[in-house]
Amino acid sequence: DELNLGGTRNNHDESNLLIGIGHTKVTWKPWYGKDNVPQEKKDRVPHTHYVTLFYAFDPYPPFEIRARSGYFCLGHVPMIGDKFSSTEGGKFNPHSILTRNRNLTQNFENFDCPQMSFVNSFIEKADDSSKTAIGYGLNDCTGRLVEVDKKDIVRLLYPETMDMVFEQSDDK
Repeated sequence: DELNLGGTRNNHDESNLLIGIGHTKVTWKPWYGKDNVPQEKKDRVPHTHYVTLFYAFDPYPPFEIRARSGYFCLGHVPMIGDKFSSTEGGKFNPHSILTRNRNLTQNFENFDCPQMSFVNSFIEKADDSSKTAIGYGLNDCTGRLVEVDKKDIVRLLYPETMDMVFEQSDDK
């Protein structure tokens, strides 16, 4: 079936789902469980982080959610060494470097993506219906526009069993 983006459909064929993109807040406070951590030190470590997800829903009321991807983060402008990648295209934003000082951190693991990102546009690419364009802000500082294949969105919404990661908990 065709992959449609929310709000872009002209017909209402019920065999297709619409796709949306959302974000949610995840809190990480590394000082929990530690005695005598001064408030000043807590204030220097931001504890609100955001992650993104795709969701698929029916194109007609009551718009039931049919699938949801796992959480993922939207990345920084790619770098090669200490230089920004020339593959990024477009005009370079000199403020992009400012977004790299606050990365997403969860359970003492640091990810190569901003602590905060917020999608503000999600559309089908004008000259290629197999791709989407996603515009988002990084750490409330600068914006970025990326191109994503619809096949990758479908893979995130409906992963193959072999792509899933199952971890056994030590807490039996």
